[in-house]
Amino acid sequence: GAGELSKLRRVANAIGLRTSSAGDLHQPVMSITEDLSRTLAEEHLAYLRERAPAALRVVDKMPHNFELIGLVGLLFPNARIIHCRRDAIDNCVSCFVLNFSEGHSYNTDLKTLGLYYREYDRLMQHWNKVFPGLIFENRYETLVEDQEAQSRRLIDYLGLPWDDACLRFFDRDGSVNTPSRWQVRQPIYKSSVKRWKNYENEIQPLIQSLGDLAEI
Repeated sequence: GAGELSKLRRVANAIGLRTSSAGDLHQPVMSITEDLSRTLAEEHLAYLRERAPAALRVVDKMPHNFELIGLVGLLFPNARIIHCRRDAIDNCVSCFVLNFSEGHSYNTDLKTLGLYYREYDRLMQHWNKVFPGLIFENRYETLVEDQEAQSRRLIDYLGLPWDDACLRFFDRDGSVNTPSRWQVRQPIYKSSVKRWKNYENEIQPLIQSLGDLAEI
């Protein structure tokens, strides 16, 4: 894994696909010619080779890559996209209690966080329609219920041979510099499933803004 890489976002910004822009994205999208897409793909692959020169495959787990799946599909039609999902309320509560950077200011208000999650969910539904069968949904609750079965499904989707070491992800060296760094050092546990119920009275604004996405 290469960690959370910002390169893809910089590529999107450079060709006018800025998420902060309220303008029409039609022109930037139409400007992506076959030659340009090939050049952008080659430049990005060169960047990845610098980051991990010995790797046959590279994992970029930047959370906001979900906004750029269209660009990924255009530049890398053979890419594998893993969509990590979790109970919507649990997911939002985890975001709310973490001290993210200013770029994630949506997580500081429960109502705003719920509305942001709804927009994320709507966008993912769109990508699944645009790229049917391309995106593998890795549901957290399914994984913790039967780690091996779900892991085997994931490895099969990636077209890789199974290795029992996949079940011992926590037993390896290497630095981790993301909020999940302490979690990847221990085996999978179930205690975080429906953890939001411990705060149910305090998070009503979140539950209400999630609407039908809240699994009560």
